[in-house]
Amino acid sequence: MEPSLTDMLLPGLKLMITGMGIVFLFLALLVWIIGITARLVQSVNPQPEQTRRAGLAVEPDEAELVAVIAAALQRQRLP
Repeated sequence: MEPSLTDMLLPGLKLMITGMGIVFLFLALLVWIIGITARLVQSVNPQPEQTRRAGLAVEPDEAELVAVIAAALQRQRLP
């Protein structure tokens, strides 16, 4: 007697679900370990706080570039 379609699909479905579960657990464990490692590294070697620049502060080297962009925008807006 030939095995039915259900008899052939059920073991495959069980194997697929088992495999996907194992992969999911491995990835969850990996994310957890990376999170713990990141916190551990941050506590051992803290980074200094970065100061925020004022809203539109311009570096001296960028002043000419800002002037060129402003002139181009002004020229574009002229009728």
